[in-house]
Amino acid sequence: MKKFILLFAIILLIAAFGVFSFLPNYLSKSSNAEEVIIAVPNGASLSRVANELYEKGVIRSKLWFRYSGKDIARNIKPGNYKIGPGLDIEEIYKIIQKGEHENQIKVTFPEGFILYQFAQRIEEAGLGTAEEFIKASKDYFTLKGYDLDTSNMYFSMEGYLFPDTYYFTEKQDIDEIVSKLASAMDGVLTEEYRAKAEELGMSIHEVLTIASLIEREAYNDAERKTVSGVIHNRLKNHMLLQIDASVIYGLGEGKDHMTRLLYADLEKDNPYNTYKNIGLPPGPIASPGRKSIEAALYPEDHDYLYYVLGENGHVFSKTYDEHLVNVGKYR
Repeated sequence: MKKFILLFAIILLIAAFGVFSFLPNYLSKSSNAEEVIIAVPNGASLSRVANELYEKGVIRSKLWFRYSGKDIARNIKPGNYKIGPGLDIEEIYKIIQKGEHENQIKVTFPEGFILYQFAQRIEEAGLGTAEEFIKASKDYFTLKGYDLDTSNMYFSMEGYLFPDTYYFTEKQDIDEIVSKLASAMDGVLTEEYRAKAEELGMSIHEVLTIASLIEREAYNDAERKTVSGVIHNRLKNHMLLQIDASVIYGLGEGKDHMTRLLYADLEKDNPYNTYKNIGLPPGPIASPGRKSIEAALYPEDHDYLYYVLGENGHVFSKTYDEHLVNVGKYR
């Protein structure tokens, strides 16, 4: 029995030695079969570069790439780099420190942009037509198999593209651009956020919808969670949300953006008319930023049910009578 245990221990040691001898070499080789272009924005961290390389199938382990490259983390230069097949990570480290890159096209999508505005911004940058971008977003939705009822939505990927500054190249395919924007949103929706949504009994679709309402309604960062609290309170009380931004989105069919509403507009039948339909609209009305997503998941705990725009932000109230006083004061 002792001989057997000793033999087993020796086998384990040999196996472990083999693994530890083989693994670093395996993880240090790129796995892409074709040339890949990665975009490294100004100020990008080694972690962000690792995520980009991993998503493109260039490296096998983000953790190993970060660990092995910790000494060059502050030397990364922005650019769009070609990563050929058969490279090891030391060669990749050299490439991202050179600053050699193709012509970069910087495109910024502000928080609160609707998908149609994303499409227009892409066209303005010369990366494709707005129609091509919209079609690519529909194709991406189908390809990824999102389990959503989009029958009342104008754009299936509305709210699922993350607003940020990106660097593209003229050679990047429009499908790749849409994938990058959607992947960025997936990255923001961390496991913590998904777990919190489940705790609240909400789907990610509902989270993004509430976050988009906050994005378009909040006057500043300080009141995002307060506005979120009002939305959550009204939903719990089965009250109409009565959010102008949602009505405006519906009237413009996700394209035209009105600057003011008439009382007659509030009577028009539309799935996004939160003055007539109880509950959330069919989907997001814009692309929310990280702060609005966090506010949707972590609303301020209060008893407010109403708000009206005052001189330096919204004024909140708990009762309708208080709200009427505030409306009379500020409108």
